[in-house]
Amino acid sequence: MPRRLNTIIIVPHSQARFIKFSFSTRTLMAAGAALVSAIILSVVAIAYSGNAVSRRADVHRLQAENQELADVNTELSRTIDEVQARLDDFEERTARLALAAGMQGDGAGMIGPNAGANEVGSGGPYDRLADGPETLMLQGRWIEQQLAMVDQKLSETGEVLSSTPTMAPTVGVLTDGYGTRKDPITGRRAFHRGLDISARRGTPVYAPADGVVVFAGRNGGLGKTIRISHGFGFTTMYGHLHEMSAKPGDEIHRGQQIGTVGNTGRSTGSHLHYEVHADGKSVDPLYYILDRF
Repeated sequence: MPRRLNTIIIVPHSQARFIKFSFSTRTLMAAGAALVSAIILSVVAIAYSGNAVSRRADVHRLQAENQELADVNTELSRTIDEVQARLDDFEERTARLALAAGMQGDGAGMIGPNAGANEVGSGGPYDRLADGPETLMLQGRWIEQQLAMVDQKLSETGEVLSSTPTMAPTVGVLTDGYGTRKDPITGRRAFHRGLDISARRGTPVYAPADGVVVFAGRNGGLGKTIRISHGFGFTTMYGHLHEMSAKPGDEIHRGQQIGTVGNTGRSTGSHLHYEVHADGKSVDPLYYILDRF
């Protein structure tokens, strides 16, 4: 069977000659297949080139992000070191404050100075720093608790000190002390529960500590008397007063004037009778007075 030929005739307008192409159907099909293959290969090549460009962009972006993470990691490591150093300093100061406050710890639950240390390199994932911040937070909370305890202890100690009668109630001459003595009126041996401080009538009498006035009035042989409750078991009493400038219920502060020296009641001369009671029992006021006598 003879081959079937296909003919294409091109007739130019400016020339009388024409151009004729003859080719078989098989050749046409082969040329078409080659054209389609070329188109497909071109599309694949373009797509691959686009993916390669995108991958290069991703690589550059990841490199930039990794460098940024490395910088952040380095800065975080430096910050952790600084925080750790400060916490160690605070821990040492807390221990000194606790000793000054009279607290004796057994070290239970104490975090050592290097407990929060964590070796951290540059770059890499953040999970390498997971234990560092957590440990620092635990140490910080422990120091906060210790400081709260020290603050409470110091506050209690301050309240005790402010309630302790450490100041002499007036300026004068100590004529009789605490203990057994010869009564100046009866001449018999008797126990004297306070101090007798001789001073001119009208000499100011001051509260030796903070407290609340619980009595102000006449009290038998003590004449005009004031009694102050200072808390923590301390009570003071002032007898033979001339004037009383405090009344029951008044809140008194150390150094505040509460009256004047007098000669009221059972007395042989102008003086102040001063008593200190601790937990309901009379004690020698000289054990507490720090500024005079």
